[in-house]
Amino acid sequence: MTGPAAISRTSEPAKGPRVARLLIHPVKGMRATELETMEFDGIGPRFDRRWMVVRPDGGFASQRDEPGLATVRPRLANGRLRLEAEGVESLTVPGNAPGGPMRVRIHGSVALAAAVSPAADEWLSTVLRGEYRLVFMRREDARTTDPAYAGGHRVSFADGYPVLVVGEASVDELARRAGRAIPVERFRPNVVVTAAHPHDEDKWRRFAVGDLEFSGVKLCARCKVTATDQETGARDPEGEPLRTLALYRRIESLVYFGLNAVHHGRGRIAVGDAVEVRERGTVPGAWLGGAARRAAGR
Repeated sequence: MTGPAAISRTSEPAKGPRVARLLIHPVKGMRATELETMEFDGIGPRFDRRWMVVRPDGGFASQRDEPGLATVRPRLANGRLRLEAEGVESLTVPGNAPGGPMRVRIHGSVALAAAVSPAADEWLSTVLRGEYRLVFMRREDARTTDPAYAGGHRVSFADGYPVLVVGEASVDELARRAGRAIPVERFRPNVVVTAAHPHDEDKWRRFAVGDLEFSGVKLCARCKVTATDQETGARDPEGEPLRTLALYRRIESLVYFGLNAVHHGRGRIAVGDAVEVRERGTVPGAWLGGAARRAAGR
């Protein structure tokens, strides 16, 4: 099956863009959790990337080098996190972490995180077949966003920014060019939107969903996480979608897909909400310099 017919669409943007899907990734690198409503606190979508898997030296584990993370399904219920994986009993941990602070590394930055529990470390090490620890981000340990693009904002364990926006029409266009279906989950977005044209979201300098305002601050550079099946953890044998993206979405040495954004204040958005684009213009990608060159696979 090829072309746009291979992609399921939530709705057509008859009267402007709308929110089609909402997703969070409670544990960085693990499978997504779909929502009908999304609450934003001071550092992003609530519960999005508030937990993270690290190695003994504090470096974070990513699907870039540990694609098996995609096979672990996180679930949130009553303020607790449950992790599920095939062949093992599920693990439930509290929505906070009692352990003392430790230093962790996310790309080139250092942050503080709280250790969750020895039981969580043992469970992860068994599932991922290595030595790993589970850590939690307390609100006071939130990181700052890159001031070159979004000064004055904070972020969780996400690669750089609190929100990633992807358009359905952009996914459709990529699928048409690749000649095959490309699941939007490959891009690990938070907000999937309808739009009249592919990559329209690239130009959203300022936009609002309901009463919550957002700023588009940087195009999202993509890495080999997008070539990872988000159900099985298998790498795409043809290197898609990176191979096709490189043909038409390349700036200097990187390829881009989706819009990194920051939110202003707290609020709640829902599937079906209208998106009001208040300012259009150029949103930068790689050309601002070295800080932009972290591949944002999220």
